[in-house]
Amino acid sequence: MHIPRSLINTSSLIEQCWQCQRKLDRNECPSYCPCEKHVLLPVRSEIDYFRLFDLSRSFEIDTKQLTRMFRNTMKFLHPDLSTNKSDIEKKYSQDQSALLNGAYKTLLSPLARAHYLLKLENITIEESPVQLESDFLQYIMEINEQLVDEDNDQKPFPIELAIKMRQEIDDHMKELSNALNTMDLEKAKEILARLQYFNNIDDKLTNLEVKHGII
Repeated sequence: MHIPRSLINTSSLIEQCWQCQRKLDRNECPSYCPCEKHVLLPVRSEIDYFRLFDLSRSFEIDTKQLTRMFRNTMKFLHPDLSTNKSDIEKKYSQDQSALLNGAYKTLLSPLARAHYLLKLENITIEESPVQLESDFLQYIMEINEQLVDEDNDQKPFPIELAIKMRQEIDDHMKELSNALNTMDLEKAKEILARLQYFNNIDDKLTNLEVKHGII
């Protein structure tokens, strides 16, 4: 049985296999015991999502590789493959499948990925909110008011506003990537806070596009 490389050479908090009692060091497989039976192991309480998918810890990632690794790994962890396994392995399979899905969704979304990178550095917006400038907040409020006014069947889709807002998002994404790459974490935190507002506006624009039959 071939074990995906993403399940090997990842730090583990498990000290021994629950079945064969083999001692497992931090460089051994965190999901399967490397013994001949390859029994499933419990989910670790701490895990680096990037290493789980064999990716470098970076904001800029290859999402195609991420999806490819996710699908390949899920082939070995999906609960449907554990129907003939013991109850404990069924539970481990469910737990690991849930972990894998959560990790995949986190890394696939640029904003969630940025939040996760900051979390790895013990920085969270929720615990220490960013105080954004009043001018920026006023600007966002005016855009939202405009969107409320545009949400009218008699008005055409605000294409110019959509182009402007999506350019804002692209520009902020580039700034966010640079801040994370240079480990300017406070700057990254501020940009991410701004992006959350722009992302909310983009969601509203998408809803308008659906309403107007554009998408």
